Amino acid sequence: MLNNNLPPVWKESDRLAALHSYRVLDTPPEPAFDNLVQLAARTCQTPIALISLIDEHRQWFKAETGLGLRETSLDRSICLGAMLLPGLTIVPDLQEDPRFACNPLVGGEPHLRFYAGAVLRTPDGVPLGALCVLDYVPRDLTDEQASTLTMLSRQAMSVFELRRALAERDERLEAARQIERRQTLLVRELHHRVKNTLATVQALVGATGRSSGSFDEFYRSFSDRISSLAKTHNLLTEDYWQTAPLRQIALNELKPFAESRQPRFMLIGPSVELSADLAVPVGMALHELTTNAIRYGALSTPAGYVRLQWHLGETDDGRQLRLEWREFGGPPVGQPQHRGFGSTLLQRVLPMQCNAKVEVEYHAEGLRFRMQVPLVKQRLVPAY
Repeated sequence: MLNNNLPPVWKESDRLAALHSYRVLDTPPEPAFDNLVQLAARTCQTPIALISLIDEHRQWFKAETGLGLRETSLDRSICLGAMLLPGLTIVPDLQEDPRFACNPLVGGEPHLRFYAGAVLRTPDGVPLGALCVLDYVPRDLTDEQASTLTMLSRQAMSVFELRRALAERDERLEAARQIERRQTLLVRELHHRVKNTLATVQALVGATGRSSGSFDEFYRSFSDRISSLAKTHNLLTEDYWQTAPLRQIALNELKPFAESRQPRFMLIGPSVELSADLAVPVGMALHELTTNAIRYGALSTPAGYVRLQWHLGETDDGRQLRLEWREFGGPPVGQPQHRGFGSTLLQRVLPMQCNAKVEVEYHAEGLRFRMQVPLVKQRLVPAY
């Protein structure tokens, strides 16, 4: 006896999406479902009972008793045909039904003969599979057995719904915990950054004051350095004070020359994210190099240009950034007569603060600055 009412219209993609939303496929056995199939087998007096879910390429059993399998291919699935029909499907003799007689589980081992399945349907009416009972001999169900099997299928769906609700609740709680942990790390990092920034500003005041000949020169140099520091900080705050892209740090300094008809700078290198502790001193170093090039070097003449090139390398201690600033086409360059703030930053502060290896060469054809610096391996605050 088959229920021949027309099934509701639904798309297979929607059905599969609904099935996967329950997050149940390939999960371990659970007593709530095991108890349902055992009760179904006992009530219907059959050796086999299954909670069968129809996936894209297989039928998978969330719970089973008597069959000894956890899944089969779709060509062996009787539930695939039964779930397309609403309500309860009863097949007294599978060998006599042309739709199931060719099923390998009917024609071969274990030679199934009887099937009764109640559709597992979502609250929106989408079928997921069936709660079914099977036997090795032709037979039928009593009205009471049929009614009980239908009620058990509804109970199975209730457990699925509860299980999904609990999983969604746990996911929301975990997301909230992750946000809380992230905020804690972010506040800790922010405190660290504020202290470092204040120390940097204090150092800039002293160093700029010592290298300036007048108040106007001090004000101009100090303002430019604070502006450069602020630009790097803006990049860092976009990533929760974690990293800033090297290319953008360089562009912040060289931007006034970006619209020149004749190229004034070249940036050559892969995408590199600098940690906050490295981005700030590198940004300051590029600011000093740019300022020096504008005043005395390649960017002080119309034909001069700068090439900033970098690449990543691997060492026994981890990843390293190798960076080179080179100037071309400017006035002849000579060894400076005194050490200013820029030279001190490049040759002393970078090695001390970043563990960098630095070379500054004053070639007649143009300044050449090279730096090797280790990169941090991980972020403090995870990305969203």
